Amino acid sequence: MARKDPAPGLPIGGYCRISEADLLEIRRAVEAGVISTEEGAEMERKGVEKQREDVTQIAEPFGRPVKIYEDNSLSAFKRNVRRPDFDRMVRDLAAGKLAGIVGYDIDRIFRQPRDLERVIDHYETCGLNLIFKTGSGQNYDLTTGDGRFSARLFVSIANKSSEDASRRIKREVQRKAQKGEYHGGTHPFGWRKDDRSKLDHEAAALVRKIVEAHLAGDKIATCMEYLAEAGAVNPNTGKPFTWAGTKTLIYRARSFGIRIYLGEPQTTADGGYVMGDWEPIFTTPEGGPDLDKYEQLVALKAGRSSAGPQEKSSVKYLLSRIVRCGRCGYPMVGKTVWVRGKKSQSFAYNCNKAHPDACGKMGASGPRVDDLIKKLVWAQAVRASKERLLVPEPGVWAREGELKDVEEQIAELKALWAAKKVRAASYVVTLDELEAQRMDLKADRAVHTATPPIRAITPELLKSGWEGLSVERQRIIVRAILKAVIIHPARDGKRGGAFDPARVEPVFA
Repeated sequence: MARKDPAPGLPIGGYCRISEADLLEIRRAVEAGVISTEEGAEMERKGVEKQREDVTQIAEPFGRPVKIYEDNSLSAFKRNVRRPDFDRMVRDLAAGKLAGIVGYDIDRIFRQPRDLERVIDHYETCGLNLIFKTGSGQNYDLTTGDGRFSARLFVSIANKSSEDASRRIKREVQRKAQKGEYHGGTHPFGWRKDDRSKLDHEAAALVRKIVEAHLAGDKIATCMEYLAEAGAVNPNTGKPFTWAGTKTLIYRARSFGIRIYLGEPQTTADGGYVMGDWEPIFTTPEGGPDLDKYEQLVALKAGRSSAGPQEKSSVKYLLSRIVRCGRCGYPMVGKTVWVRGKKSQSFAYNCNKAHPDACGKMGASGPRVDDLIKKLVWAQAVRASKERLLVPEPGVWAREGELKDVEEQIAELKALWAAKKVRAASYVVTLDELEAQRMDLKADRAVHTATPPIRAITPELLKSGWEGLSVERQRIIVRAILKAVIIHPARDGKRGGAFDPARVEPVFA
């Protein structure tokens, strides 16, 4: 069956893709200082322009306009990477908006056979003499059997080449991880750009601040504000840290010198961590990596903090859900006070009338209640801190022998495996169970030895006062001293009027 030519004037789709490898070489040269950032950007721009010129030249003999589709820094090999312009080009081709496709080379367009088949399906069934041309000189005419065979063969070879390269790279990265060697990648915040094994002391101090603050009770959002106030920029994005970026920075094992591979800390045969060949941010007084603090973070992330789980939602007002209605006992929440249809700078604690268990008949001035409770709690906290009543030193962890016994069992099991005296199935099952026990015990030890958030009352903080704490930490101290704050009804039974401190009853823990 003879094929018809596409309509006159219908454009050809010109597909361009600067590969990851091309861009990686340029960016590595920038990071190494071989070329400047401006020179790197210019090289990327010229690379894109050159490919556009090549594609336009390939399409020139067909006498049709070229519509450029461009996906840069996107892999055509990785299955989970979506190429928006490639998808748009295929849709336009299927909709009859293109007379065909041209590209610098077939591997710039396809690295996965399934992507090639999407295009072949249309070339075979549309009944048009569509164009498919690359600059390689090979016959990839997708309207003929020979051309489709050549295209399938070459894309399969390109796919195999990418798989081999990916496997070699993964094997090399894994080898480096097991030896604790730095594998490269983006610049990690906290280390110098010119030598990523050495600390950038200013950035490292900021990492210490947010990790200590988080362990002491500050939420990730509050730590993000600390980074923003310091003008810190995420090296991966060139922008201020987001909530997710701040969380990653706080829980990053690299800060403790621990080598990670595929998101998991690498461990040695005896269960210890594989340490990287860079300076850790967190160290013990003796100069070694502070692994106890890392395990405290792991326990906190798993919701096993010594202070109990953190509040899930952000709280703007100090005593929200701590103050309770003296009529119905329901927790009261701080709300902005409106005056003549506009928000004021003040707020009040109100019983929520929308809730079926709340009476909705109680309210009190937020600033006045806060001020009263702050003075009471701070006085108690300072006295307790001086007398060391609130912060007893942790005793000896009672399960140390249990952990040692599990570690000995693991060592014995591995010795039996090395001597070929245990079956593979039994070895794997038993080892998994023992390692799970060890991780559980380590988490329990971290909780036991973690610094409770109440210990945020340091001598330095006593000098700066209550306002030196975030709302989260203020609430932790309040909860450590008070079970609740009851707001009783006014003497005349009415809402409003002058604030009466006698209505506020602290209930001590």
